[in-house]
Amino acid sequence: MEVEEFLGVVAEGLGVQDLKEADRVVRVVVGALKATLPGERANLISEALPSGLASGWEDVAPLSEDILERAEFYLEEEEPAVEHEQYPSITQG
Repeated sequence: MEVEEFLGVVAEGLGVQDLKEADRVVRVVVGALKATLPGERANLISEALPSGLASGWEDVAPLSEDILERAEFYLEEEEPAVEHEQYPSITQG
């Protein structure tokens, strides 16, 4: 599979026609994977890809730690608010 064909598949999955938008999405995903995978695993993925896609994989830099930390911040679950435990409501007691 060549890069344009791959981007076409991604664009279709996204519901867009713009290959540049699909390319941006792929670069972010690949960058996130490369930042989180140990180096050897990233190399194994590169070796397993068809040559056209492998060169694209190798061209993408891992995302910065700053971006990953912000993403973790946004995904952290907040503790549910406790509603006045000292004063039971009608439904709780």
